[in-house]
Amino acid sequence: MSEDRVVAVFPLPDVVFFPRTVLPLHVFEKRYRAMVKDALAADSRLAVALLQPGWQVGYEGSPAFHDVATIGRIDGLETTHDGRYHFRLVGEARVRLGEVVREKPYRLVRYEPFPERAIHEGEVDIQRAKLDLLASHGCLVRELASGEMSGVVLDDAIPFEAAVNGACAGLPAEPHVRQRLLEMDDLVERYERAAALLDEVLQRVLHLKSLRSRDEGGSGVN
Repeated sequence: MSEDRVVAVFPLPDVVFFPRTVLPLHVFEKRYRAMVKDALAADSRLAVALLQPGWQVGYEGSPAFHDVATIGRIDGLETTHDGRYHFRLVGEARVRLGEVVREKPYRLVRYEPFPERAIHEGEVDIQRAKLDLLASHGCLVRELASGEMSGVVLDDAIPFEAAVNGACAGLPAEPHVRQRLLEMDDLVERYERAAALLDEVLQRVLHLKSLRSRDEGGSGVN
């Protein structure tokens, strides 16, 4: 294993970070402020990993995290007067985390690249799948935002990987569901599972809206 393959890990309880997505972060804990400072002095890269269940018990120490994570690059950094950081983390690559080489003040961990299987972007089936996914994702965002897209841009010119991973990252589901999506090696399989989950959520949202509209329509007093 290459000695250079060491990365600082930012473990989070509810966030699953995907390649080709952008994650806004606010870093305020002292140990993770040190992590950001050190990353900026090096290559500006961090790994975000989902904490394992039960993390609350030992959060101040070193609670366990999932070994499949994503490395991202710090972008758009802002520093507050009291030393906190606001920035975007731009997802670059999926990795498998291994040996912890340092525990304090934050964990440095060895990693191995863990890329998804390659797809052929120009294939008709891939293009069609991407457009279908973007349509479902757009419908769900619109319904959840009561008709407003809230600044979300769903561009059909983006790569298939970005469309799939963006839908997975924003999926309104339990973190462990999104983690399982990240761990899938095949982007097409990830797409199929994400599309099915999006459709399930969309149908539930539309059903609840229909029930609410019916109740409100029948609540008039004669």
